[in-house]
Amino acid sequence: MDVFFPARSFPTYVGKDAIDAEGLSYKELNEEILRRALGGARVIRVVNVRGHRFIGVNLPRHGIRDIKVEIYGTPGNSLANLNNGVEFVVYGNAQDDVADTMHDGRVIVHGDARDVLGQALQGGEVFIRGNAGNRVGIQMREYRDRRPYLIIGGRVDDYLGEYMAGGVVMVLGIDSINRCSIPLVGKHVGSGMVGGRIYIRGKVPEQRIGLTIPYPELKEFLDAIKDEGLGQDEANRLLGVITHSEHVRRNRVEYRDLNEDEVRELEPIIRRFAREFNVSESIIDYLLSSRYTVVTAE
Repeated sequence: MDVFFPARSFPTYVGKDAIDAEGLSYKELNEEILRRALGGARVIRVVNVRGHRFIGVNLPRHGIRDIKVEIYGTPGNSLANLNNGVEFVVYGNAQDDVADTMHDGRVIVHGDARDVLGQALQGGEVFIRGNAGNRVGIQMREYRDRRPYLIIGGRVDDYLGEYMAGGVVMVLGIDSINRCSIPLVGKHVGSGMVGGRIYIRGKVPEQRIGLTIPYPELKEFLDAIKDEGLGQDEANRLLGVITHSEHVRRNRVEYRDLNEDEVRELEPIIRRFAREFNVSESIIDYLLSSRYTVVTAE
């Protein structure tokens, strides 16, 4: 990551009703969450979470929906994988692979999330107040009226939206509104993208979009063609194969205001995001009126 924003502090919970994850394995923790959910609990709080993996992955197969799981601490890999209607709120940071193949529900992280966030996300909402790592939103998809929304309040690393096929990703850079030089994305945004939309506040340099062929490698290839004595037609054919492969497919990139349809669709999402993290009304107005780099498949 090129830039880290200041560390955040998170609230704690001292109520007697919480599950204390200290000393529990992830299986034991999941079993206790499931037991309470089956017993009718609508809000389940878990404290002292320190790297426990797979939290909540057992809930979908039991048909658990419409409950809230509040997590105080740092959940480990694969939080809320396969989620289908549960709301997970993390008062802390989250490790890799959050909300993998999520169908419905919400995941709200008050800190940062790391790599492979929202892989194959296909429904519901994922809100991250801070930053996220590499390969965020890869293979996201949508089906009919199921459109996932992945909103990052800070910035992200490389390969955002790789092989993305549907849904919406927004990178807002709230903490850098007055620091215009901070890049909000890493390299290779939307590489292999075939659907969906990526909105990045501000102008993103063209060289950060898609996968491009480094000039030294391209020159070596052209020199090799010359050394082999290939004709111009064959050289053009080989260049076409390279430059039109799925790995270097051109994206459609626009730098513009949100249009009326986009504001109508995205304003409720941004306002829900803002409510979760107590973002001021003035910042909401600023985000809605900002210009975005909009990346879609060509």
